[in-house]
Amino acid sequence: MIAFPDARARQVNRVQNLVIILLALSAAFMFASLPLFGPLSDRSLLALAQEGIHRENVESAPDKVELPRLTGPVRIVYSNSFARLGSPSLTTLSDEFELAGTFLSEAMGSAGSVSPVRETVFLSALRNEGLYFDFGIALPSEVLAELLGVSLSGLAPDTVCRALLSPTHTGDAMLYVQDGQGRNYLFSTAVSSPALVEFLASRSGDNMDFAFMLGQDYSQLSPYTLVPKNPAPTQTLAAVNSLPGSEDDFLRRAGFSTHADNRFTESSGTVIVREIAGTLYLRTDGSVDYLGGAVEPDSLYFVPSETPGAPTFAEAALAAQRTASVLLRDMLGDAELCLSGIQGRGEHYEVTFDLLANGAPIRLSNGSHTAVVTINGQSVTALSLKPRRYTLTENSTLLLPFAQASAIARVLHGAELNVAYVDSGGEEVAPAWIAD
Repeated sequence: MIAFPDARARQVNRVQNLVIILLALSAAFMFASLPLFGPLSDRSLLALAQEGIHRENVESAPDKVELPRLTGPVRIVYSNSFARLGSPSLTTLSDEFELAGTFLSEAMGSAGSVSPVRETVFLSALRNEGLYFDFGIALPSEVLAELLGVSLSGLAPDTVCRALLSPTHTGDAMLYVQDGQGRNYLFSTAVSSPALVEFLASRSGDNMDFAFMLGQDYSQLSPYTLVPKNPAPTQTLAAVNSLPGSEDDFLRRAGFSTHADNRFTESSGTVIVREIAGTLYLRTDGSVDYLGGAVEPDSLYFVPSETPGAPTFAEAALAAQRTASVLLRDMLGDAELCLSGIQGRGEHYEVTFDLLANGAPIRLSNGSHTAVVTINGQSVTALSLKPRRYTLTENSTLLLPFAQASAIARVLHGAELNVAYVDSGGEEVAPAWIAD
């Protein structure tokens, strides 16, 4: 019967050990709660630990921002009975496009019977009263529908590069559309011709013509080149790489940790930051590349799609702009991000974005884009960014007279002349005529 004392002793020991552990934990808690000395005399170790955990959670979560609307460049020309006026440097978010775009929305949404026409018919219509839109790229029709906020007619071509809404004397306005292959179509619409004529008569802007209206001297240019009557001096831009000094903010927006143990530097100077979902490459020239794989729906790199794994053109463009806009937020200065191209279909897309500043596009001298976003399935699997901050200055530069610029561009038969800021990587960026 000696088992009872042994069992009682073991039970007493367990109780004593538990009491010792509780007393030790209580003492540690009391010690952590005691105020510190010096500049932290009003804080405790416990409070500092809680703040550290909170700070880590904040650093690891990307900023929540309002999702941007899809944005693209557009040129508009108003031709009425007494003048031809133009606004050659707008975006689809500008108030002017919002106003003129209501006519295009109605026309595209109500487009009825369609017939192919020759380019000469399109150009002849441009000589008369009409509302002209030039999107600068072959814009997929479903992306245009997203920009206009309208469901397009099933008769619409796959892409739209230019559109002209032309009033008639006997009925509703007619719609001319040119696609990315240079094919031209004529649609009937439900747009009121009297309402369109009244709108055109009320517009203002810069006097300009199309190159094909100006005779043989300009016949080597694209007929759609807009020629201003009174070109004005244009302000220059100050430019600087915006990533240096902002790496931690950028990493947080990108959903990457800012801790030094997550990164290393190559011999080239490129900083590589790794996470489970992907890798960032911060280049010495201020550019950034991202490579990743499939992501979860709450990720910045996720592409929402009604059809699983197969986003549409519009869904891909919207997701790409969302990703690029979040990452480049507060890094572009006086410049605005705009869609400049989209290729692919179904599971794979490549979407490009460039900048617009002071009403003119910014072109990088090496031909690259400000942002290139690659989408596979429902994930952004690669992107390339060239974040540059542009600031409008008080300095102005005189453009080369259009006649001289067109004479130089004659060697490029069919080139379309436009004014753009050409950035070669220096601290000042000046406008110049470019041939597209």
